[in-house]
Amino acid sequence: MINLHNDIVKAIVNALVMDDPEARLLYLQSINNESGEGTQNSSSKQKWDYRYNTLIEIAKKFGLGYVKIDRGKLWEAVLILGQDNELFVFFSHKNMRQIIKKGKNNHYLKLLNLFNEYFDEMRPINSQLALSILDNEDESMEILKEQAREMLSKMEGEPSKVFVFTFDHSFVSTVKAFAFNTRQEVVWESDFTDLIDNNYRLVLKDDNINPDKRESKNTPETKKEKRQIVSLKNIK
Repeated sequence: MINLHNDIVKAIVNALVMDDPEARLLYLQSINNESGEGTQNSSSKQKWDYRYNTLIEIAKKFGLGYVKIDRGKLWEAVLILGQDNELFVFFSHKNMRQIIKKGKNNHYLKLLNLFNEYFDEMRPINSQLALSILDNEDESMEILKEQAREMLSKMEGEPSKVFVFTFDHSFVSTVKAFAFNTRQEVVWESDFTDLIDNNYRLVLKDDNINPDKRESKNTPETKKEKRQIVSLKNIK
């Protein structure tokens, strides 16, 4: 379903769940809180900034595009743009569920899903993640879609499809991908947890991404990938 090479999906998956103790230490040093006794109000944003910036590096490495969208004064989200204007969005699984079930209609995830007319003929597979249908008519839906167009004004054309990568990062990390129809119902999902590497730094060893300074001396073998994903053709 996702039109990305397996290597790209693998890199995205590991970027979402990676741990970087050195980045954490540098953050604590930058706010003068190495002891951990002080305050650290922006720690959650620091983790997401690191995650988003890694996704930008992955996009550049594999010749993909990316889009930055402003959501209020305190948040800038990064989306990856793939072949044929497929758009990839990133959330924690918990946050994604809350947005779909209880979030406002003008949240950017719900706005982006309005471009997924392609999936409207597919049968929903998980009613628990479905949003109650809007009480308004087509006119109000078009107003919301116009907000989505304005939000993506830096893109050339509308997204052809929108996919959502979600992750749980705990004792056992997981990564999944979802597709929603315009009614905010899940019509497709796939579990990519088997692509998580024990050492994420193996994924980024290439031209423009140099993680050598933080690479562990004990390098485990990379897992063999079990999932087959449609390969990219010529990406410009």
